[in-house]
Amino acid sequence: MANHKCCTSYGIVVKTECKRIMVLRRKVPYCIQDFFHRLHKKKQPWPSSPSLFFDVRAQFEDEWMPMMKKHELEDYKRYLKGEYYEDMYDFPHGQLRSKPKEKMSTTKLFYAAYREFQEETGFHFKFTKEEIEDYPLVTLQYTGLDGSLYKQNYFIVNDVRGLKRQVHFNSFNRSSTGQVTSWNDDLLIYQSLLLPIEVAYRKFTVQQKMRSDLKHLFCSNYLERLYGCTSLDKDKDYE
Repeated sequence: MANHKCCTSYGIVVKTECKRIMVLRRKVPYCIQDFFHRLHKKKQPWPSSPSLFFDVRAQFEDEWMPMMKKHELEDYKRYLKGEYYEDMYDFPHGQLRSKPKEKMSTTKLFYAAYREFQEETGFHFKFTKEEIEDYPLVTLQYTGLDGSLYKQNYFIVNDVRGLKRQVHFNSFNRSSTGQVTSWNDDLLIYQSLLLPIEVAYRKFTVQQKMRSDLKHLFCSNYLERLYGCTSLDKDKDYE
């Protein structure tokens, strides 16, 4: 997570008519993402035949691990074991790129959230400007594992129309090939999943067990309350 006192972001929760919901799966924990950004700033060349993180694992452990906090070290250990780590499953969201004290309308906020949705999921969908005002806006506020205050706002879009995967979109490189060419590429970090609601509910519920804040408890309760997941078999391992 970012190291600041308060972070406000906007995102979109998208549900299809066939009761599937768009979820992001983080491929690597935050500590590795931060290291990738460092490699990008240092202009470290992209390997010709990359295997993602494991090409630079020794460099990461030598340069980055000594500066990591306790919860980051725990996340890294979980990652190496193939276990759940912080925000491994999440809804698409991001911070706004706006001027200080600029007051944005609901429409502008939605378009900013929609851009984040496109960047992180690689999907787009149809909507009209008039429909934006009808999308409920849910606010979640919690203290993260790093001690910072987080405020996340989600527009709820039910029974979305025309949800389609677009040509690979990367907010930094504007690549249209779908190939990773930079340490700052979104494809290194995110994998978009269109999951049945009960599967997403299960993943958020399992993930909450290793967290000390209420974020994913909210996510699982939200799905349970709105989409009737209470009959879910608690002992079944959904994949």
